[in-house]
Amino acid sequence: MGNRTLHRTTWTGEQLTYRPFHLAWDISLNHDLSKAFIAAYGETFGHAPERYDFWDFSTNAVATVGLGIPTIGFGPGDNKLAHMRNEKCETSQIVDACAVYTSVINKL
Repeated sequence: MGNRTLHRTTWTGEQLTYRPFHLAWDISLNHDLSKAFIAAYGETFGHAPERYDFWDFSTNAVATVGLGIPTIGFGPGDNKLAHMRNEKCETSQIVDACAVYTSVINKL
């Protein structure tokens, strides 16, 4: 995770290169929450997730992780557009995400 170098352009046009450090969002695939999400995803979409990745941006999860609460980032839309002025998401993706959330709750 920490070995990945990212290249971004700031809103002023400046080029930025950095290596993110997001250990707070690292969770084992063997964790009960991970297992619940994987199962819920499979039930909703009919197959296991195609990949497991990390978000290279911050979220409010810093609060829950800081309190020792296991946390997974999951949501509809393209995470590269999250919190951007051109963020967009199909309504069907929101409905599907809600189905996953509901299933996770039922599994826990």
